Amino acid sequence: MRQYVLVILVVLVLTGATAYFNRVGEENGGIRPRVPENSEVQHPDLGGTEDVKLYPVDEAPENPEFEAFRKELTAAARSKDVDFIRRHTDESIRYTFGVNEGLHGFFRQWELDKTPEESPFWAELLKVLELGGTFRNEEKTSFVAPYVFSEFPEDIDPFQHAAVVDKDVKVYAEPSTQAEVLGTLTYSIVRILERHFESEQAQRPVWMKVETFSGNSGYVPAEKVRSPIDYRGSWVKTDDGKWKMVFFVAGD
Repeated sequence: MRQYVLVILVVLVLTGATAYFNRVGEENGGIRPRVPENSEVQHPDLGGTEDVKLYPVDEAPENPEFEAFRKELTAAARSKDVDFIRRHTDESIRYTFGVNEGLHGFFRQWELDKTPEESPFWAELLKVLELGGTFRNEEKTSFVAPYVFSEFPEDIDPFQHAAVVDKDVKVYAEPSTQAEVLGTLTYSIVRILERHFESEQAQRPVWMKVETFSGNSGYVPAEKVRSPIDYRGSWVKTDDGKWKMVFFVAGD
């Protein structure tokens, strides 16, 4: 009987101690329950019931020959290989909605003829290539990138809207990662309300204030949003079997 009572007392003491240490805070010298290090707060999807999606599309694998070329082109862009670009750019390339002066004009426009290492062309080309694209004909000999341009809905104004190009992109109350997180967006088409630049000289914004079709708004990193009228390019297979860039433009 004594042993039975002793066991009950031990159990009660341990149970009470566990409850105590789970309750008290660090300010009392207690021990907080352990929280898994990889746990994250779940934020609501701000797309809402009226959300319009533009999911990534990449048809390049449908033509292994072009896919192999694109890999070479990507490597050339990363290494800033001017000769490769010259060999794979059409003599009549379109690079502006104004007067186009062929391959020489294109190189001059991007300063690839004088200071190729400093040209912003490489970064813009990589952004285009990283965002998939689609073929324009059944023979799959004409490819347009990125998908944000080729697949953007025709009934949505491309000048006022853009596409979120990633999933679970955090939306902030202010243009800062230290601000409150309002929720997330996944491949949503949004209306651009504001653009925030680091300086007056900056060519691209670092933050964008956006609004979904459901009316939810907030700030997202500009790198997570792509306008359909941003830079886009097209590559076609010529009669001699080479893939060449026939246009690389922005705007409309």
